[in-house]
Amino acid sequence: MTTHFDMVIIGGGIHGAVLALEAARAGYTVALLEKGDFGHATSANSLKIIHGGIRYLQHGDFRRMRESIVSRRAMMSFAPHLVKPLACLMPTYGHGIRGREMMRLAFGVYDLVAFDRNRGLDGKNHLPAGTSLSADECRWIIPGIDENNLTGGAVWYDAIAENSERLTFEFVRESAKYGGCVANYMEVLSLEKSGNSLCGLRVRDLLDNSEFTLSCSLAVNASGPQIGLLSGMESGLVGQKWATAINIVVKKKLFKRYAVGLEGYTDYVDRDAVIKRGKRLFFFVPWREEYTMIGTAYKPWTGPADQFSLGKDDINEVLEEINKIYPPGQLSMDDVTFYHGGVLPMKEADTQKPDSVQLNKSSEVLFHEKNGGLKGLITIKGVKYTTAPDIAGRVLAGIRRLKMLPEKSPAAYADTRKSLKPDFGPLIRELGEEYLELRSHLQSVYGPVWRDVFAFLVEGGGFRDGKVQRVSDSPLLLEAEVLYFIAEEMASNLADVVFRRSCLGSAECPPLHVLQNLARIMGRVLGWSKEEEASQVAQVEHCYVTWNKS
Repeated sequence: MTTHFDMVIIGGGIHGAVLALEAARAGYTVALLEKGDFGHATSANSLKIIHGGIRYLQHGDFRRMRESIVSRRAMMSFAPHLVKPLACLMPTYGHGIRGREMMRLAFGVYDLVAFDRNRGLDGKNHLPAGTSLSADECRWIIPGIDENNLTGGAVWYDAIAENSERLTFEFVRESAKYGGCVANYMEVLSLEKSGNSLCGLRVRDLLDNSEFTLSCSLAVNASGPQIGLLSGMESGLVGQKWATAINIVVKKKLFKRYAVGLEGYTDYVDRDAVIKRGKRLFFFVPWREEYTMIGTAYKPWTGPADQFSLGKDDINEVLEEINKIYPPGQLSMDDVTFYHGGVLPMKEADTQKPDSVQLNKSSEVLFHEKNGGLKGLITIKGVKYTTAPDIAGRVLAGIRRLKMLPEKSPAAYADTRKSLKPDFGPLIRELGEEYLELRSHLQSVYGPVWRDVFAFLVEGGGFRDGKVQRVSDSPLLLEAEVLYFIAEEMASNLADVVFRRSCLGSAECPPLHVLQNLARIMGRVLGWSKEEEASQVAQVEHCYVTWNKS
């Protein structure tokens, strides 16, 4: 086992995960440590849109547009089974800044900037150029839309990661293929120093409560809202302000075929924008056939960044805003099945105005030694899920520019899968047409490694009495997948499986009997008592109590 690492990354959200992969690919010895489970916190708070930066047109910020376009393409190329094209629509009114002509011009400019958006992508994942719809088409897609001066709709194409938690984990898993050492439930307690240079980290394993020291040349702090909580995490972090970001999930299919952007109800001035629309956009994103994700609502947060939690009043406040934006939706708490909430870096806000949060628009990479801070310490202040590939590139470029590590030869890909596969033939013949359904499901979730999961089924995991054992039919989850999560993907508690390895609980609370069956399967492998199984179920159910009406 490696006793000294070139780089230890603190935080297994999207920024830490992508950096772990890119650094390992570059040949560095890398450890990725996450205090909870990978992607469990800020990276899980998302509308799941992988943005191409079209919003930055109003800022005239072509550099940020390119960062988003290139990063979106990188994610679509890396996991085409998880990141798919998404058609987006915004109604147009009149003939001014909100008009069809202005939007058509804007999309023309954007398409020129995004000239290489499909380079290297599979044809089925290509993003078409922007276009427009008639007023009648817009009325059909958005029933009950405000028709006063409606001229049509502007259409553009972004991408959606329907299972963004799974996408984050794909980067974690791939980094291990290039030699990265990845571990969840590892809490970094403090930085070890030699003079003004970093030399290691003190770490606690939260699963067995042991402590140890990791020796390293560099540490990258990618711990999101916790970036300023560790001893020594100084320089550039003092006085950071935060805003809450809330998205809700409703069990209603509000619009047909498109993610729809509608203007907010309250006035909003984006102080960085060259062209000011005067309203913030809310997006209504179709998801998993039955659901719509809606957001994002922002408010200033004055408490500790790592202690944000949502209450029922917060959800009600968001619902009231959405019902003013789109009254025909007639949404109530009974429609809300889940929510995403977290904090983001903020520049400022006027507490006397209902919608005045000015977010940090760009992620930052801080090389502490440049400002007289600790040598060997780097901090990522991430603000956007999509641009994690760009941020990883900036970190590695800075390391080379400052000569913080010696150059390495790129690492070889190490296929850690079993060299001898079981014979799939007999089970495929026994399954008949059911095999096609299972293969389609596994391919959509796991992409090219779907056979690794199927191998668990072939070897007897979750196939008994001539039947494939299913934990859930909708969404589909097989017992073989659960066994795979434990054996190959570091799932150690029920929430890991419910919220992140699968999408079982990402839209609404699974039925109690499903959770209990899942806890029994995991308990059988992990040695849980009946009391521990019940405790694991209760912990998952507690994640839904904020808005639970019962």
